[in-house]
Amino acid sequence: MSNNSDHVTSGSAVLHSKEVAAMSHKFAEGYARVRDVTDRDSALPAWAKALYMAAAAAVKGHVELMQRELGRSKDLGLSLNDARGASLTVFISRGEAVYSRFTNAVNELFGEELGEPSEESPDFDIDKQFCLDYFQDYFGFIPTYVELMAEEASRALEGYVLMREFSLAENLLEAKHVELLLVTVNAAEFSSRFVNVHANGARKAGATEAEIVESVICALPVSGVATWLPGADGIMEGR
Repeated sequence: MSNNSDHVTSGSAVLHSKEVAAMSHKFAEGYARVRDVTDRDSALPAWAKALYMAAAAAVKGHVELMQRELGRSKDLGLSLNDARGASLTVFISRGEAVYSRFTNAVNELFGEELGEPSEESPDFDIDKQFCLDYFQDYFGFIPTYVELMAEEASRALEGYVLMREFSLAENLLEAKHVELLLVTVNAAEFSSRFVNVHANGARKAGATEAEIVESVICALPVSGVATWLPGADGIMEGR
């Protein structure tokens, strides 16, 4: 019985085309084994890993890969609420343009667009000290970059905290998946520092080491094997 992967049932359009195998069966099999980890239920469910890859692809501007992985995620069980939660997660991480790219794809995939809110906004009464206390509780210390914003642009810090509180703790997407999605995104961007931040956040939200490792491996189809070193560094720094 062969130990080789089933290339046909992987999520990779490149493997399905067989053009890589036409150049090198060994290379194609190597990539298929990576996709065994990213595409199938193991430490993490396959729908979640497809969602992480779609988010990272949105960040990198890889529209076809984003659409394909979002579609696979939906086929594997992604709910509209989880997709909406992911869209706000990429918003806080990478801004308006990436949010619009991702949420437009979600709207098209699910055939449903967002309307206006049905109620008035409540009064969010927070101040600089509230924000500093929030980061002290989250990190166990106040990072210098937070102190800088607090001193020079405290209103922006209030906005950052409001977005961060929702994105990481109140999101439609489970907190663990929010943090792991951000691990994938930051690994795809070669940022060990922020892989470390979100790997630690994922641990705090209950993620196992195997789940964190798989979330870094999800960056490989998006940005290549070069993602592994900063991803691995970010994981190990938090241990």
